[in-house]
Amino acid sequence: MTVSENGKVIRTLPVSVGRPGFDIWNGTMVVLDKVPTIRMDSSTVGIFGPEAYDLGSVKWDVHLTPSGTYAHAAPWNEGKFGRVNASHGCIGLSTSDARWFYERVRLGDPVTVVNSASDTVAANNGYGGWNVDWATWRAGSALA
Repeated sequence: MTVSENGKVIRTLPVSVGRPGFDIWNGTMVVLDKVPTIRMDSSTVGIFGPEAYDLGSVKWDVHLTPSGTYAHAAPWNEGKFGRVNASHGCIGLSTSDARWFYERVRLGDPVTVVNSASDTVAANNGYGGWNVDWATWRAGSALA
C-alpha cells in the first residue's frame, strides 16, 4: 500500500488484502470513520460456516465501506503482508503500520485499491461516487 500526501509518496506499507473468493473491492473508497478497537464478527457481513470469524479486539480500524471494508491491524497474518492475500476482504496491516495509518488518515481521505479480482465498489457503498464515470454521473443529475 502506497501512502501519499500532496501527490508525494511518504511511505509504502506491506499489506494482505482479500484472498480469492473474498477479494477486496477495486476503486476509490473514502474514510467513513475510525475507531481504535472494534469487534469484527463475520455474521454482520454475511459470512457463516467454516469461514466464520469473531475477533473480539481488532486494533486501529479505518472504516471504508458500509458493507464492512476496513484497513486494520491483522497480527494473525504476520508473515503474509506484502506476500499473500489472506483476509476476508479488508486491508490487513501489521499492528505498528496499522497504528501509523490510523493516526495519519483523516475522515474523508480517499483510499484507492487497484488490481483486485473483485468488481469496483458500488457508488452507494459509502462514498463510491468517485468511481462513476462522468457520463453516468451527469445522466443522474437533475439538470440532465
